[in-house]
Amino acid sequence: MNWAFAAGSIAGVLGLSAIAWLLGLGDAALADEAEAMAIAEAELPGFRAVSAELAAGGQAAVVRGTDGSSARVRRHGAQFVAEPA
Repeated sequence: MNWAFAAGSIAGVLGLSAIAWLLGLGDAALADEAEAMAIAEAELPGFRAVSAELAAGGQAAVVRGTDGSSARVRRHGAQFVAEPA
């Protein structure tokens, strides 16, 4: 193995990681309960949110609907998805 090749590869990975960190990529969090409720209503047809509880750090939430159903909002990469709970 060529040490210069290995060092260049490591430097490239570290450089791309630094660029992603500087751009704020991958650092998604729910701002508040209203955002979690809006995501659930937008992604689940017919779902009307009443209340929400955020997990620590804003990485997920449980949203309750008007009909007693609930939805889970969770992080999927840099975005959030909602699914019936």
